[in-house]
Amino acid sequence: MSTSQGPPQPKYVRSQRLWRTVRRIAFGGLVIALLTVVGFFLQGVPQGTCSCAVVDPDGAVAGAAGVFIGTPTKVLHGRDSDLYEIQVTEVFSGEVGAVTTVGTSTNTECSTSFVVGRPSLLLVTAPVSAGARWQAHGCGPDVSAAELRATAQTTYGPAHAPEGDRAEITTWTRFNYKVPRTLQFLILAALGCVSVAGYATRELHRAQRAAPSESERGDTIAE
Repeated sequence: MSTSQGPPQPKYVRSQRLWRTVRRIAFGGLVIALLTVVGFFLQGVPQGTCSCAVVDPDGAVAGAAGVFIGTPTKVLHGRDSDLYEIQVTEVFSGEVGAVTTVGTSTNTECSTSFVVGRPSLLLVTAPVSAGARWQAHGCGPDVSAAELRATAQTTYGPAHAPEGDRAEITTWTRFNYKVPRTLQFLILAALGCVSVAGYATRELHRAQRAAPSESERGDTIAE
């Protein structure tokens, strides 16, 4: 009389099916994340529109969140904005540190820019650009620097030394500026999918090794 062993125990079959499913899901998520990252880099820089009306110098100076004189020392060029590190010398209004960062939009007709090494009187608002402490806009009063300074002195009185917190362009600032937060999440998601897929593959191989082999299931026992 001879008998043969039956099919693998149900727990092995369920384990293999589970890890195959997990691996498929992880690879699917990885493909989606990678395609999204590629699409992000291939898409063009968004173009905006802007209409600058005549700006009254008194109103522009009074409405600014910060008014100060500083010299750009560094600049980071982004997809649709630039980030400047400014060495501040005089402050008329706002809590401005001796070193601060100012973002500028570059994707509209009203974009603005500064020359590294050239002092400027800046009228700034709350930040919009990533990593910026302040934001500068292209729609400003069409007057000379001397006239703008005179208006600032009339509005706020004599300038004083910077007193606020410092804001610098650091290595972390460069990373956050060059790699937007959404793209960071996509990269982390892709890495997570790779890790899950690798773990699922390892567990699937482990489950296959633990299951009875074909030769063991084909052995017969003679009596």
